[in-house]
Amino acid sequence: MKNLFKFLRGGVVLLLAHLFVLPVFLLSQELKIIPYYSLGVVEGAFIPNKGDWNFSVNLLSDLGVMVKPSEIHSFIGFYELKYTGPGLKRQEGEKFTDRTMDHLVSLRHNFLISDSYFLKSQINYMKEYKRTGSNEPWGTGLYDFDRMGGMISVGRKFSDLTVLSLTGQYHTMKFPNYTDLLAEFQAGSGSAESSAGKQNHNIIQAGVSLDVDTNKLAFDIILMNYTKQHIAEATLSAGSYYGSDLQKDIIYNVSARRIQKVGETFTIAPEVAYKVKSSNQNYLHFESFGSTTPPVYFDDYYSYNEFAFFVPAAIALSKRFEFSVTPEWDYKLYKNRNPRNTDGVFLTNEKQSNNMFILDTGLCFKPNDVTRTTLFYVFQNQKSNMKYERYLPYNYTGNYMGIKFEYTF
Repeated sequence: MKNLFKFLRGGVVLLLAHLFVLPVFLLSQELKIIPYYSLGVVEGAFIPNKGDWNFSVNLLSDLGVMVKPSEIHSFIGFYELKYTGPGLKRQEGEKFTDRTMDHLVSLRHNFLISDSYFLKSQINYMKEYKRTGSNEPWGTGLYDFDRMGGMISVGRKFSDLTVLSLTGQYHTMKFPNYTDLLAEFQAGSGSAESSAGKQNHNIIQAGVSLDVDTNKLAFDIILMNYTKQHIAEATLSAGSYYGSDLQKDIIYNVSARRIQKVGETFTIAPEVAYKVKSSNQNYLHFESFGSTTPPVYFDDYYSYNEFAFFVPAAIALSKRFEFSVTPEWDYKLYKNRNPRNTDGVFLTNEKQSNNMFILDTGLCFKPNDVTRTTLFYVFQNQKSNMKYERYLPYNYTGNYMGIKFEYTF
């Protein structure tokens, strides 16, 4: 861990050094400036078998510029605005009505050290606003967050088709509006300040990827260290159910992908991914808010294994038309979380599991090199042995159809 921290700290220092000498590069006679703009708008209607159907609008806008003072250096800066409206959700624990708006500012430096080695460094800031209801004002969401940090990546080209990369990242996550309602209730009035910031944490990520021809293999480790959130305990101590240890999560990701072209018109790109999350956080279940009855205790409540399989495929119907289809399977099994029946009673003889299947299809029209228009249809089916759905959906089918417009310059 200490070596990783030193590596990341060194990367940040190196990046700042690059930014310091940027004005010198800008005086170079070889200076090239390339602007970039991308706009994506999605409008459609989603129809779940539970709840009301509704219209959805998604927006993605990127504005950037690449400054290339020489053949070995390039600087890329961009601003991204992303709005995700209500609709079917892939992530467990989200309502159909949830909305998010992201603002991302990033600056990257690419450095070709030699014909074989390259260095990439980046600093970025992201602000996300989240609304869980239509009447909730932007900026007051419980899970609004600020993310700030950077990345450094070192790679080697063994050939034009084989590239090995090592990447390290460090980010801070702050949730300015988050408060722990249980901690406030236990401590009494006037304790909102002490219970604030319970979701704040630091993220350290290290990964390696190998590209060989059209094959890609990647592995990374993500450490999430919480700064104020203590782990829940089974017994009450000093008036609190929280112990002295802070929450720590670790995630392992491994994935493999291959892009295979069959003939002149058909391309398939199967991908498999496996994730393991381990957390020392536990869960206390109270029958009702303010209950004086001791809560039910569940240890290791947030750890799980997840397996995903994708098979994107596309066929060119002509020079301007393309049809694509992507089936996706996702299976998540919790290590020590019991599902609940429709009445909310925990089933102690089972572990919660979620199955999700998504079929994404689209007919794309490309009239020129900068615009794309796609008519799409998405079918989503999610099943779980979690049957208590008073607050969140776990078992549903849904249809999502609409039109997507993309412009890139």
